[in-house]
Amino acid sequence: MLGTLLCDIAAPAGGYYLLRAFDVAPVWALTLSGLPPALRVLYLAARHRRVDGMGVFVLAIVAIGLATSLLTGDARLQLVRGAWFSVLIGVWMLASLRIGRRPTTYQATLALLPGRASTLEARWADTPSFRRVWRVLTVVWGVGGLVHSAGSIAMAYTLPVDVVPGLDTALSIGSFVVLQVITQVLLAREGTMNRMFRGRAQLPAA
Repeated sequence: MLGTLLCDIAAPAGGYYLLRAFDVAPVWALTLSGLPPALRVLYLAARHRRVDGMGVFVLAIVAIGLATSLLTGDARLQLVRGAWFSVLIGVWMLASLRIGRRPTTYQATLALLPGRASTLEARWADTPSFRRVWRVLTVVWGVGGLVHSAGSIAMAYTLPVDVVPGLDTALSIGSFVVLQVITQVLLAREGTMNRMFRGRAQLPAA
């Protein structure tokens, strides 16, 4: 997870300011600095011979960023490319509470813990508090993602372009940490995951 955060969040911001130090135009600095996450996805795809949904999402952001650079040359559109995708994800997460068989956060946890899937599904079937906590977490992450996206879009259109990548990176890391803390607290209070992973140092990240 730390490697993913460094590659997907820290590296693009650091790469942007490095390119700007060499007088690369903002729009192209934003485009090129978005390559590390895409390269990570391609490396993992070659290694495991498959691309998951998040990988497709990352590649789509990079492709849209490149198209934006070529067609418009607008740096501010580059700054908000990821935020608009995050809006769609937030809406999708909230919609999963009504139109899906399982909330999105629970589905993501099943994918992260395939060896525990049968146990998780058994708890889902017979433990109301377990079902409730995942619905609450889906609301938390969905609303949190929308708030984060709104902040990113506001910064992109109101602040100087060179200020936004650093601030947006700080906002992304801060939002992630806050949401993870809330996730761990709610899961710990509900207790099911504690019993499943008793003896481990911490709960798995949702």
